[in-house]
Amino acid sequence: MYRKILVPLDGSKGAECVLDIAGELASRAGAQLNLVHVSAASEARSRATDAYLENLAQQMAERWRVQTTATIVDDERFEPKLDVAGALFQFACDSQADLVVMARLGRGSLVRMWLSSVSERMIRWCPMPVLLWRYAGSAPNPETLSAVQRIIVPLDGSRVAEEVLDHAMGMQRLLGAALHLVRVVASSGEAARRARDYLDATAAALSSRSARVQTHLIEAEAVSQAILAYAAQAPGAMIAMSTHGYTGIARALLGSVAAGVLDNATVPVMLFRPVDLSG
Repeated sequence: MYRKILVPLDGSKGAECVLDIAGELASRAGAQLNLVHVSAASEARSRATDAYLENLAQQMAERWRVQTTATIVDDERFEPKLDVAGALFQFACDSQADLVVMARLGRGSLVRMWLSSVSERMIRWCPMPVLLWRYAGSAPNPETLSAVQRIIVPLDGSRVAEEVLDHAMGMQRLLGAALHLVRVVASSGEAARRARDYLDATAAALSSRSARVQTHLIEAEAVSQAILAYAAQAPGAMIAMSTHGYTGIARALLGSVAAGVLDNATVPVMLFRPVDLSG
């Protein structure tokens, strides 16, 4: 499913923390790994920057035995001129990346610079999934990828929320995990029954495609907190959600819900912006 995996870098340890995660994903998928740095107009491109990226690419190729490229993108090559986020987004599209892997800080904010305004705009714009891995001061052990056993997909019955399912299935097969379809309802009764029927029907459709699926109906008022609590019940969770383009997080899940999940999650989160957002 993944042929090209893109890792944006800015020279910081925070940005680099996902390298081994991306490397193992590329190794499992037989994908090409592309390390990319955007050279802003205010930054003179230097031999040191070239050497930094090339050395990392060589290390990743040797460690994970995957084809690895190093690319420095000059943001002035685009007309009209783009900022760092715009140049990175355009490069991701031009290079036909299938997955972007980036780091995020702990609670309350996405990782600074690349991992703040840049990553936020990548989430909004990119037509490919963006996998955000939490940076807590040190790089995650690549074994944490093997430890992922549950890919949690919050659903609300809308088509937008369902758009992430194919990508969640691809990640599930790559990691040997199970899909956990989660629906949060405010109360029991007829609405809960319909939600249960919806989850069962969705699970049956995915099972017919050889996916391992479980469903979980949760009664709670605070949706994002319920999703996070479910993810924390056992180790080895990843959350996969759709986003809604330029307005931010998926309209189907409401901005405050998905933003609450993203900002407070201690597990990796994969976000996908559907290209066709009509209906």
